[in-house]
Amino acid sequence: MTATVQNGTPAGDSAEAALEAFFVGGDGRYEPRAHARSPWSESLVAGRLVCGLMAREVENALPTEGFVPSRMTVDLFRPIPLRPVTIAAHTVRDGRRIRVVDVDASVDGVVVARSSVLALRSGAADEEVAWTHTSHRPPNPDLVDPPVRTAPRHFGEVRRVTEPDDRRFAWFRETAPMVENTADSPFEVAAMAADWVSPFTNMGATRLHYINGDVTLYLSRLPVGPWIGFENIDRVVTDGVAVSTCALHDVTGRIGSASAAALPY
Repeated sequence: MTATVQNGTPAGDSAEAALEAFFVGGDGRYEPRAHARSPWSESLVAGRLVCGLMAREVENALPTEGFVPSRMTVDLFRPIPLRPVTIAAHTVRDGRRIRVVDVDASVDGVVVARSSVLALRSGAADEEVAWTHTSHRPPNPDLVDPPVRTAPRHFGEVRRVTEPDDRRFAWFRETAPMVENTADSPFEVAAMAADWVSPFTNMGATRLHYINGDVTLYLSRLPVGPWIGFENIDRVVTDGVAVSTCALHDVTGRIGSASAAALPY
C-alpha cells in the first residue's frame, strides 16, 4: 500500500462514485447503514464514526464562532453494535474563554463510549516561545498516487508517502459523508480521522496487531478540506501496552496531534 510521489503531476481523485452516508437520522439518534461496520467485525460500528457523531453533537452545544475544539478524548470501552446509536452531550463548563462538553454514546440504553471535549476561545497570539518543532512539509495528497485498493472503500482512502529519511507519513480521507443530507464539518472530519493514529503507528508487516481503547485529538485550529495527514512521531510499548502519537496536518500545514493507547488484538 506504499504510494509514491509523482513529479509535480496531480494523481487525481478516484473516479468511483461516492458511497451513501454512513448514518441516517439526527437530533442525537443515528441509524447506521451496513457500510458503517467496523474493520474488526461486520456486526459492529466503526469506532472512528462514533467519534464523528460525538463531535457533531458537541458542535451543537458550542457557540457557532470564537471557540476551537482544542482537545477531544474518546474512551472506546465497549464493542459498539451495528444498531441505532444515541449521542447525548452535556455542557460541564460554559465559561468566557473555556468550554467543556461531556458526551455519551449509547446503544440499547448501554453506554458504549464516552468523550470529553475542551474548547478554547481563539484570539490574538501571544509572544512566540523559545522552542518550536521543526515542521515537516509533506507533498500535497493530489501529488501522491492512490493505493492499489486492498480494503473495502468504506474504510476510507489512504495515500502513503515514501520519504528518503524513512519518515512515516500518510494522508487519509473519508469516502462517504457521515450523516445523510449533511456535509461533514471540519471538526467531524478531524474527529473521525484521529482514530487512524492507532493503525498508522501499530501496523505490523502483514496485519494490524493492536486495537486501541481510546483516542485523543488535539487541534490548534480546524482543518481545511477532507484530507488529514498523519506523521508518525512516537510509539512506546511495554508488556503489551502501546502508546503512540502522530502529528496531524491538513493541506496547508500542521493542525495538531492525535494519540492512542492500545492492546494486542
